[in-house]
Amino acid sequence: MADESATAVRTTADACVVGAGPVGLLAALALGRQGWQVTLLERRPEPAPGGPPPGAPAVVNIVQPVTLHLLNQLGLLDRLTEGAGIIPGAEIYFGGHLAARYRYDELDGSPVPHALSIRSFDLVRLLLAELAELSNVTVVWEAETQALTRGRDGARSTLTVVTPEQRLAVDARFVLAADGRSSTIRELAGIPAEVVPSTGSYLDVVVPSPPGWDGVARAHFGAHGYLLETRRAEEGLVLVWITDSATAAQVTDGPIELLVETLSGVVPRLADWIAEHVKDWDQVRRVQHHFVRTKTWNLDNVVLVGDSAHGMHAFGGQGLNTSLQDAACLTEMVDSALRGDTATGIERYEALRRPFIEAFQSLQVSNTQEPPAGAAAEEERAPEFEVLALGQPAIRPLIADAAAFLAEDNGQHRR
Repeated sequence: MADESATAVRTTADACVVGAGPVGLLAALALGRQGWQVTLLERRPEPAPGGPPPGAPAVVNIVQPVTLHLLNQLGLLDRLTEGAGIIPGAEIYFGGHLAARYRYDELDGSPVPHALSIRSFDLVRLLLAELAELSNVTVVWEAETQALTRGRDGARSTLTVVTPEQRLAVDARFVLAADGRSSTIRELAGIPAEVVPSTGSYLDVVVPSPPGWDGVARAHFGAHGYLLETRRAEEGLVLVWITDSATAAQVTDGPIELLVETLSGVVPRLADWIAEHVKDWDQVRRVQHHFVRTKTWNLDNVVLVGDSAHGMHAFGGQGLNTSLQDAACLTEMVDSALRGDTATGIERYEALRRPFIEAFQSLQVSNTQEPPAGAAAEEERAPEFEVLALGQPAIRPLIADAAAFLAEDNGQHRR
């Protein structure tokens, strides 16, 4: 790192975005295309072209139509689809019986006729390529933020940043914290947060796509907990098992055959395929998820976006979706504030969004505890397909406004 006693190089920005994951990159791109001076800080090294950041897992996410529409407004959807797996619909099973069948192309109001299973680093790569075209956006890698003087009464915030080459003082009219559940900016801004590990068990295993597989995602609720079979990008089929720790331990403390037996019992039609392709515990990925709840999502001119505001479990696949939706909506509101409007829209957004997010977190908790008995209890654990696909009803008008905002590009800051 640079000499911490050295005089800091001072720079100014309309917005300083912290965190170069998909959420921070989208926010930086949206504001940059509006012509604002944007500084983007990321503590990790710059990723190699075409690949994930060094040491990062190849994380795969299911991106729903409402979120895909936002990415389409940025001009990314066609390229993102090239390396993705198309999910045409979903089926829901309770106790082994089909309860509901959905298709995205039959869902009224669906802006895209399918969901996509994507690798997160593919989205990062595309967003970085778009940012590289903007001369008014500066990306600083290996940037450690050490201090934050929060702007009050309209004053700029100042971030003290150290990189391997220099010390920086970034003066920004707005700071967008997209630096994840362990957000440094949230801590430096003095925003209290609870970061609680989930108590249940999450594991997944990837197998090749079975011959003739239709790509439909299938969710199974029952005494076993929750099992999802869905695409893993274009590479194959992933089986995700979420249950309470005690139920999982009965299986995971034994030979791999116990897992094969459990998965096969839930999805008998895949029993032979699972037995053929699941041979070792090294094939199984176990993940510890965390729930994040904060006292507020914004303070003065510091705005928390995505996991830094409301980290959640993977159940329901809403972490990336809600975070990208937040990024689109909140950057439009920041843009309005930078143009001289009030920033009260950010507070109104939180008032609409927070109850939905916290209710979804509670639903996720119920799916990591001991499964309740009975079909009625199982149905209470299932999220609504339309809400997953189209987003929270109360903010759909805001998402529509944000989509129009993302489509705007003054084109004057291209390199």
